[in-house]
Amino acid sequence: MYTFSNHPIGLLPMEQNYDPSKPSISEFFAGRDVFITGGTGFMGKVLIEKLLRSCSKLSNIFILIREKKQKTIMERINEIKNLPLFDKLRNEQSELLDKMIPIQGDVSLLALGLSQDDIDRMYNVSVIFHVAASVRFDDPLKTAILLNTRGTRELIRFAKQLPALRVLMHVSSTYSNPDRYVIEEEMYPAYANWRDAIRIAETFDEQTIDVFAPKYMGFLPNTYVFTKSLAEHIVNEHKDRLPIILFRPSIVISSMKDPIPGWMDNFNGPVGLLVGCGIGICRTMYCDPNNIADFTPVDVCIKAMIVAAWKRGTEPDQR
Repeated sequence: MYTFSNHPIGLLPMEQNYDPSKPSISEFFAGRDVFITGGTGFMGKVLIEKLLRSCSKLSNIFILIREKKQKTIMERINEIKNLPLFDKLRNEQSELLDKMIPIQGDVSLLALGLSQDDIDRMYNVSVIFHVAASVRFDDPLKTAILLNTRGTRELIRFAKQLPALRVLMHVSSTYSNPDRYVIEEEMYPAYANWRDAIRIAETFDEQTIDVFAPKYMGFLPNTYVFTKSLAEHIVNEHKDRLPIILFRPSIVISSMKDPIPGWMDNFNGPVGLLVGCGIGICRTMYCDPNNIADFTPVDVCIKAMIVAAWKRGTEPDQR
């Protein structure tokens, strides 16, 4: 298993070991079927757009998506295609949008909620980006475990069925290990047993779990970092059976320039504060001036993800 962080240190090994005999990134993705979870989220949308525009010869992008707010999966996928993020693609290569294929499912369900017909359709998938997660810090522990932790287990079970799989990227977080000031590209001891956590979430009701959640999570600040940390250990246990990458981005904010500067579709993280400052509502802030604002533009993060997937996918199988 490879671990990558999207900062200069994390990208150095890829730059130093570049092999010109390998296929280029676009050549690697050409003709491949790609499966993306979390494709309707902020990072997922940018990932889809970048893959279609820069790796246009790929075959299909299967996007796991569920019906929501009485909208069908086709209605939701069409909404994504009409976002300003996709303007450049629509104006220059609109036919590539047809490669976005919605797959009905839900990461929080067993077997991802996939039908057998959709499983058969994705038989030739060779690249997986597992981006789906609840990024809310106040989710009930039961909900967070079923989506962030058990959902990762179910994704891996699906990946084991794919004979052509070349790379599976699990998107985690720099903050999955919040007791450390410096995060190296390595695994850290687990805060709990992920199997026990899933069993608890499947057995007890939400209210019961919330009663003992503070004791169970210990010093961890919220259910997000706790369940994402557990998911890392599921990934780590399968490193000898699947071509896996563990990717840990920091706080992801609006795009720097690609395909358009400043694109953002939410107010997560520091964005709400920055918007308040920009329009003059927030003029002062009480804070520690020594704290580091560890932000990364979403387009930089997505490029690092694609490069890391290419690097793992073009190397000999090390399982």
